[in-house]
Amino acid sequence: MKKIGGVNMNAIAHLTGKVTKDKKEERYCSVYESLEESLKEVKLHREGKIHLDTWDEYLKKKKQNKG
Repeated sequence: MKKIGGVNMNAIAHLTGKVTKDKKEERYCSVYESLEESLKEVKLHREGKIHLDTWDEYLKKKKQNKG
């Protein structure tokens, strides 16, 4: 995989669990799109509409899913 904005996309794919062998259908969003989506989530969280996990909560869920 290639680097986008200095970020190794292979590492990101492994963290999200979205690794596929068919690279033709994969589409990586731009940094702008990622930031835009993150801002939407922050606004929803501040309004109390969604709950965002802490890093520790996220890691616990990942460990439970693997085991």
